[in-house]
Amino acid sequence: MYSERDLLFNIPDDKLLSLAKGGFSKRVFVAVLNEPDSPGNISFLSKILTAAGLNLEKDTLFAELTADRKYSFLPLIKEKQVERILVFGLPKEYLGLNTNCPMYQPFYFYGATFLFADRLSLLEPDKNLKTKLW
Repeated sequence: MYSERDLLFNIPDDKLLSLAKGGFSKRVFVAVLNEPDSPGNISFLSKILTAAGLNLEKDTLFAELTADRKYSFLPLIKEKQVERILVFGLPKEYLGLNTNCPMYQPFYFYGATFLFADRLSLLEPDKNLKTKLW
């Protein structure tokens, strides 16, 4: 079936789905940059989502991601039919998007609406950035 000259590459599995947790009742995915030096981030994120009428544990699929690797949202969108994706602190290029999507502005792509914002530790103390989020 394969010749000795064929080069076969093992492509790493997308781990995004295995890293995510939550009830996902409102088809919202939330990705945040993992910031070990900011332990209050999840509490702050929960407050943001509550103000938007969402419960972090029940309504979303949530993942804390590291910036040292790249992720793909395509399997997430295809398998889970995510409608909205909120991203805090991760560049769009780390998520497989090489488009010009502005921060703090909804961006529709591949059947989902993305919203990119600064990392939570930067957002929390800055009233202007929090205002841009709304």
